[in-house]
Amino acid sequence: MNYQKSYYPKRPVKSFQDLEVYQKLLAVSVAIAKRVKSEKVTAMALDLPVKVAAAHSLRFGDQTRAIEALEDVMLNCNLLVVYLEQYRDIENKEVEPEFFEEQIKNLLSTRMKILHLQMSWKKFTPLEAGRGTRPRPLTG
Repeated sequence: MNYQKSYYPKRPVKSFQDLEVYQKLLAVSVAIAKRVKSEKVTAMALDLPVKVAAAHSLRFGDQTRAIEALEDVMLNCNLLVVYLEQYRDIENKEVEPEFFEEQIKNLLSTRMKILHLQMSWKKFTPLEAGRGTRPRPLTG
């Protein structure tokens, strides 16, 4: 018997749609838009995958702005968690509490993945035009 698990490397990211954080935020935003009847909460949820797509595009032209855009996404994930908790506790009458707990858990885990994505983007700095990227030295 072979108990070793096969290793499957992640597919290369060819577009923002390949990013796991984009896919998870898209799923969360659609679920929230379908069930939560608050324009503010729905607008914030729907804006999260848009900001990830924008950050991915900025990464190739202005890395500093891309990192800041990811920071903004993480902030908005935290704010959306607060709004979902408030909506659940104040206004909700028809949506079960388990729905909110699941979406909050998904947002917080995705926020952590965005942090890891941000750190991986920081490792690379653009070289002269047309020459690619090189790893940035790690500093303590």
